[in-house]
Amino acid sequence: MKLGAIAAALAALGLAGCGGSGDGKTSASVGTTVPPTTSTASVQGKLPPGAVGPVDTAEEATEGPAATEASPESQAVGPQATGELEGADRSAAVATVRSYVAALDGRDAARVCALFEPGALPLGDLPKRRGGCRASLRASIGSSPAGGGPAWRRTEIFETKPEALGDDRARVTTTVTHHFSDRKYVSVEDDVIYLQRAGGRWLLAKPSATLYRAVGYSQPPLRAFSPPAGW
Repeated sequence: MKLGAIAAALAALGLAGCGGSGDGKTSASVGTTVPPTTSTASVQGKLPPGAVGPVDTAEEATEGPAATEASPESQAVGPQATGELEGADRSAAVATVRSYVAALDGRDAARVCALFEPGALPLGDLPKRRGGCRASLRASIGSSPAGGGPAWRRTEIFETKPEALGDDRARVTTTVTHHFSDRKYVSVEDDVIYLQRAGGRWLLAKPSATLYRAVGYSQPPLRAFSPPAGW
């Protein structure tokens, strides 16, 4: 399924992104559609039946805090792709992304930590510190935003586009739907996940927007969409 078709389907369902309340962190701008692409990607999930978005996103923003989408005009920056990942590398990279999202959904902090390269998840970014990665992440997943607002509940993968960046590196642009504690509709967002191959495995090289959503950021910081330092 093309992302252009997804955008049309979301429009038919009324799945517009909703405005959000800031938490003092620099964040991505608001958008209401998913950008089209000419690349073939694998569909990983589907929108929940009957899901609808707010009729007026401006009104939604003034009436209460809500999560926002990343700007559809914001393109991933950093190293240039050498083409889409293929074969076993493609399957393994997509499997890592799916495991990452599934582990967050399952509140499996140990699994999430194991999917990151050592030191790639800054514990200072987590709202609750309990020592190491596992304890801190376990305490942080599902937190409400510091400034008030809905808490993240789960994320579903809708579509993925894995790209090779050379030097055992990859970028997987992933269209996801986020579910929050205060609404029946979903928020649609393009996440950008950077991976590094180490020891025959693809591991996350840095946190992505989905992790920040999961630990209580009302808006993901812009650094969630940029490549790791030194890439």
